[in-house]
Amino acid sequence: MLGISPQGLGISPQGLGISRRGLGFPAPRVWSFGFIASASSMISQELYYRGVRRVLVITLCLNLAVVVAKLVIGLLANSLSVIGDAIHSSTDAINNVVGLLIVRVATAEADEEHPYGHRKFESLAGFSVGGLLWVVCFELVQNALHRLFRPVAELEVSGLTMIGMTVTMLVNLFVYIYERRAGERLGSHYLIADSLHTRSDIYVSATILAGLVLMRMGWPWLDPVLALVVSGLIAHAGWQIFQRTVPVLVDAAPLSSARIQALVMDVPGVQRAYEIRSRSDGQRMYVELNLEVNAKDVYRAHLVTEEVERRLVEALGPSQITIHVEPS
Repeated sequence: MLGISPQGLGISPQGLGISRRGLGFPAPRVWSFGFIASASSMISQELYYRGVRRVLVITLCLNLAVVVAKLVIGLLANSLSVIGDAIHSSTDAINNVVGLLIVRVATAEADEEHPYGHRKFESLAGFSVGGLLWVVCFELVQNALHRLFRPVAELEVSGLTMIGMTVTMLVNLFVYIYERRAGERLGSHYLIADSLHTRSDIYVSATILAGLVLMRMGWPWLDPVLALVVSGLIAHAGWQIFQRTVPVLVDAAPLSSARIQALVMDVPGVQRAYEIRSRSDGQRMYVELNLEVNAKDVYRAHLVTEEVERRLVEALGPSQITIHVEPS
């Protein structure tokens, strides 16, 4: 297997042990070429680690402040929905701590036991965030149903309570925008998953804030009802995280074979593309395919594969492409 740079014709035929006069092949022969996107096409692992770590530290501090504020507000108002929101927000802080631990593992270089690298550890951590959200949802539903059928004393909703909830909601909005943009820029599944979790906090806080207004008007039964609404929003956030992380963990094809085939068949010299497979580690694509090429020698076949590789990386982004070549 040969490592070939994405610059296209960066390898001389002499480097392949082939003269420019070419070698004919009397019987069917098979060549395999491997291609890996250059380091310049991807953020270096060290820069990636530093970027993700900085985002997680900043959001951890903000999330801890939000948790303390919501917990105090909920206890003073005797509001289950607000306390549930505080618990929900506490998982944001826990996720930040888990992220700080897991990101170092995920950015470790490939080794003998993990030849494709460790990026899936980050997707696995993101998946655990979704599972934690569903556990919180279950506990909140149980408590809400208990209070719905066994009402407690009237809630004490003050103007300070409402101001506090508004401020925490604005902080969550900043965290969501900051973390989502950083996750998309760095290509981090974990940051994107955590930002979705934070977005659910915004929905929850907005729902509770509206409910506090109504509860202040003398409708305390709205507290457990809103807690049920909150649990539904939490469950939805968990489901969105599963949708993003499960396909990576089970090696689902991120691209259709038809799309890859269309890109490949447009290259001059390619006769047929088949047995096309693709997967992703959350940041980089891995594509494998067989090609039949119209070439008189290995060197010309190599030129065809380089053009195929160049077009695939141009269309797909950072990729590792393995091509198994057969003469037509």
